[in-house]
Amino acid sequence: MGRVEHNRQNTGNNHKGAILSLVAHTGFEPVISSLRGRCPRPLDECATHTYTSKNSKKFTTSQAKSSQLVFTQDLFKRFLESRPSGISPRSIEAYHYTLKGFLGKPITSQTISVYLNSLNCNNGRLKFYSCLRALCNWLYLNDYLTDNPIKKVARSRTKEKILPTISKEQIQMLLEHCHCERDKALISLLWYSGMRLSEAINVRASDFNWGESTVSVLGKGNKYRKALAGNGLVRQWFAEQDSFELNKGGAQTMLKRLTVETGIQCNAHAFRRGFAVHQIKSGLSTRVVQALGGWETIAMVEHYSKSLIFDDALSIYRTVNGGEV
Repeated sequence: MGRVEHNRQNTGNNHKGAILSLVAHTGFEPVISSLRGRCPRPLDECATHTYTSKNSKKFTTSQAKSSQLVFTQDLFKRFLESRPSGISPRSIEAYHYTLKGFLGKPITSQTISVYLNSLNCNNGRLKFYSCLRALCNWLYLNDYLTDNPIKKVARSRTKEKILPTISKEQIQMLLEHCHCERDKALISLLWYSGMRLSEAINVRASDFNWGESTVSVLGKGNKYRKALAGNGLVRQWFAEQDSFELNKGGAQTMLKRLTVETGIQCNAHAFRRGFAVHQIKSGLSTRVVQALGGWETIAMVEHYSKSLIFDDALSIYRTVNGGEV
């Protein structure tokens, strides 16, 4: 081999080495494709090689492009750690409850649909769908997926059903069947303030401002808000006690007992719905009720207002217009 030919071969080898070094430090796939026929490494081997991107985040191009990314425990942990600071513990519980059954499954629109259809919780499917949507959006935005599979999955539909609502007459009957003053004070606070059960069981005597008849509560989304303080039974209880000294499970057990003894369906949210309906029937606008009850949007309050019949509407009209028809 002549000296000129030998130098050409060395120059070519050095050129290849320089290009391969460039590929290894850029991670740009178009560069890989343009090297086909030059790179000594097969193209399919290059496509599965781990590179380092500009932000020093290691990733495998074949995994990033695969539509068969599997939902692993490690991905689940990263997803939970990515949630905003101050997120409610109940939201974390919801992620665990809805997503643990999806572990080990490929994250595709087909497997998501199969998973949702396998559930027997009817209206509860919407919660599973919402949590899966949050997961898929996070995976897509963080380049774990090149396509967002949740976009091809139909949103779970809910069935219309009549939900229990406690009326003013029913609250009186429930009070008569309470076994102690604490139970009377708790259900009074639930109905007269429209609080969520998680808010009510955590209030303390120091949270009340009896001068303006309000109480400060830690609400949904781990945010503090003001609520109505309830009636005289509530004030009397907190004049002598610092709290209800009752956890959520104990409160739910008490409400189940009242349901059995009175025949009135009185789960915790029935009091909240009862508050909304009663205030609307009394003439308050849905906007005012939304603010008093701490609803994030007006949609749910408007949904409750559908229970108004014509006679209720007529009564409100007469009150507002001084009895004129």
